[in-house]
Amino acid sequence: MSASSIAVDTSSIHKLDNGLTVLLEPLPYLRTAAAGVWIATGSANERPEQAGVSHFLEHLFFKGTSKRTARQLMEAIESKGGHLNAFTSRDYTCLYAKMLGEHVDTSIEILGDVVKDSQYFDFEKERNVILEEIASTEDVPEDHVHDLLTRNCWPDHPLGMPIAGTKETMTAVTVDDVRAYFQHWYRPENLTVSVAGCFDEAAVLEQIAAEFGSLPPGHAAQPDGAPAFAPGVAQIESDISQDHLCFAFPGPSVFDERRYVYNMLSNALGGGPTSRLFETIREQEGLAYSIYSYHAGHWRAGMMGVYAAIAPENLHKTFDLSFAEVRKLRDEAMPQQELELNREQLKGSVLMTLESTFNRMTRMAKSYMYHGRIVPVDEIIAGVEAVTAEQVQHLARERYTPEQCALLVLGPKNGAALGDVPL
Repeated sequence: MSASSIAVDTSSIHKLDNGLTVLLEPLPYLRTAAAGVWIATGSANERPEQAGVSHFLEHLFFKGTSKRTARQLMEAIESKGGHLNAFTSRDYTCLYAKMLGEHVDTSIEILGDVVKDSQYFDFEKERNVILEEIASTEDVPEDHVHDLLTRNCWPDHPLGMPIAGTKETMTAVTVDDVRAYFQHWYRPENLTVSVAGCFDEAAVLEQIAAEFGSLPPGHAAQPDGAPAFAPGVAQIESDISQDHLCFAFPGPSVFDERRYVYNMLSNALGGGPTSRLFETIREQEGLAYSIYSYHAGHWRAGMMGVYAAIAPENLHKTFDLSFAEVRKLRDEAMPQQELELNREQLKGSVLMTLESTFNRMTRMAKSYMYHGRIVPVDEIIAGVEAVTAEQVQHLARERYTPEQCALLVLGPKNGAALGDVPL
C-alpha cells in the first residue's frame, strides 16, 4: 500500500490508496504517544429509530475479535502500561489508545483489529449495560437537563437526541441494525488515523498502511441541511432537591467564520471564576455552587448555553440576575481590560492543551475532519487576537434576544413558574 504525503508544521498528512487519512505528529522529546481511529459519524447522523446506534457500536468494538477476547484486547494495551478506550459524540466516534512510545505498534495493531474484525460478541449483555448507562444519566440532573435542553432546541433533528439513545430505541435495536450502520459509515474515506507523541514516523505510517490498507474504498457523505433552532420555555418536574436551570441561544457551526467571537462571548459570560455569571451568581450573591456557560459547535449547527444549579427559592433571583448579565453584554461594549483577560484565557486554553499527546492527537483529527486540513496553532491564536469588543457586542445583540432563547428548568414538584425571558 502506497501513500502520498504533505507536511503541515510539525505534523504530516498522508492518504492511503483506499482513501483513509493518516495524521502524524512525531514528538521525540516525549516518552508517550496517543493513537486514535476517528470516524466522521455520530448520533447526529442516525435515523430516529436508530438513536444510539453509534454509541452502541463503539461499545461492541471492544467485546472481542476473531483473535482476541474482550479481556485480551485490554490486556494487550494495559500490560504495556497503556490505556484503551473510546467515545462517541454527535459528530464523530473515536477509538483510541494512550501508551509508552515504545509500544505504539501494539496500539495500532489492536485498533486495526477491533475496526476490521469486531465480532459484536455479548450483544444482549452490552445492550443492558447501555440501558443502565442511560438510566444513570437520567439520575444525574446536570447531565439529564442538558439532554432535555438539546432535544428542545432541535426537536425534529437527530442532533437533538441523546448520544446514548433512548430506552425505546436501545431496546429495539438489533445486531443487523448495528452491522448495517457500520457498513454504511465505516468506510476508508470517512476514517482518520491520528498519532501524536514519541514514535518513528516512517515505521508507524508503514504499519498503519498494512493494518488499514486492506479496507475496501468507500465514502458516506454527511447529510445536508441545518436543523431549525426551537426557542421556548419548559419546566419539567423531577424528584430532586435543586432546580437545574439551562438556557441557550443559537450558536455557530464548526465552519462559522465568527467562531472566535462566539468563544469570546461565551467565555466572558460564564467561562470561569472571573466570568460575569460566576462573579455575580456565586461570588456576590452566593446563590449557586455550579454556574457556567458553554459553546457547542457541530457540523451543521451550534448553541451557546448557560447552566446553574440552585435551591428552588433562589430560582427567580438567579434567573433575573443571569439575564441581567446577558443584557449587559448586549447593551454595553466590553471594557478593554475584560476583553484582554478573556483573550489570554482562550489563548492559554489552546496552548496548554498541547502539552498532552492525547490532546494533540485529538486536535489534528478534529481539525482535519472539519476543515480538511490541520489548522495551524498560530492561525487559531491569530483568530483569538483579532476579536474586538465591537464584534462581541454586535454578536450579543444579534443572538441574545428573547425570540431566540430556549430555556428549561428541571426541578422538584410544585416549583415556582417562570415568566417570559427578561431580555
